[in-house]
Amino acid sequence: MFDEWLNKKESAKDIISENLVSKFIACLSSDFDSSNLLGLHWCLTQPAELNNNLNKDGHIKRGGFFPPIDLPQRMWASSSINFYHKLTINKSIKRSSEIKKIEKKISKKAGELFFIDIEHKYFQNDLLMISEVQTLVYKNSSIKESNSKEYSINLDQEKIKIIPNTIMLFRFSALSFNSHRIHYDKDYAINEENYKNLVVQGPLIASLVMNFIQSKNINEDLKEFEFRNTLPAYVNEGLNIYIGNNEVNVFNDQDKVLMAGKYKF
Repeated sequence: MFDEWLNKKESAKDIISENLVSKFIACLSSDFDSSNLLGLHWCLTQPAELNNNLNKDGHIKRGGFFPPIDLPQRMWASSSINFYHKLTINKSIKRSSEIKKIEKKISKKAGELFFIDIEHKYFQNDLLMISEVQTLVYKNSSIKESNSKEYSINLDQEKIKIIPNTIMLFRFSALSFNSHRIHYDKDYAINEENYKNLVVQGPLIASLVMNFIQSKNINEDLKEFEFRNTLPAYVNEGLNIYIGNNEVNVFNDQDKVLMAGKYKF
């Protein structure tokens, strides 16, 4: 199914401006190193689709680069990222993307699911800077939230707490040109996709996590980071980030894990 979308490719170019870097730091609301910002690539080379080429949810209509999967809800399930070189400001960047895998699964709790693996590569002057395998999941929006795996808080890890507000969500959506309505349209998020409030962007949380990790290890550069989103994070609720021993877990204030990840220098 959807075999014609396997190995489908697209590419895009952009320029890393000082203005974008400043806005990215302002959005994260922390004094991170502008010469080694992690997660900035998610704000680059985004498709500039016309409004009439978007679905009701704000995503680009399916059937172009993405297969026409007939399930209403799309989520960013996980990513595995490799950093090879620091991005250079005021220079162009090219992204090449390829759909590597499309898999249908049937879950007792969730019903029909489709998982798509997309490999993204980012180049500057033909030098590979970043590679990422991103997994998207398509599912039925009527599914209730569940957290099947138990995670425990490691008290040996350093804790950082962030409370994302609507301004932070808006700014990140604008920077990443992400028009998915669950991040800014509360009525839509609740009534159409069955969330309880506005949803914090997974890559926003991952950007905060990666830059906090890097800021605590200034003598080494982060080389690998992988994460899995396990539950939605909601606006105005605490993100309790535990970092240490090459692992990271992000809990909400009810001690349920929202994101689990690993990293290497």
